[in-house]
Amino acid sequence: MTNEYTGRSAERGGVQKETEVERARAELVAALSELEDKVNVPKRIKRLRAEDPNRFLAGVSAVGAVAAGIVAIGVTILVKRRH
Repeated sequence: MTNEYTGRSAERGGVQKETEVERARAELVAALSELEDKVNVPKRIKRLRAEDPNRFLAGVSAVGAVAAGIVAIGVTILVKRRH
């Protein structure tokens, strides 16, 4: 019996190659899913918010404090330049 896609025999060697391909495909899917989870920031934020709201709020507060500090420094520099 031949494989309709490859034209190769689906006997012993073909079956073994198919299982290797299936295993490699599953590993690739798992690796890509893991990479997507690491890179997708909005998804990570939603997950963190759902799993640990206190840690999420602490992070948001820290980001807000840093942003306020940067704005304060910028305003101070602008005010000093005008005088």
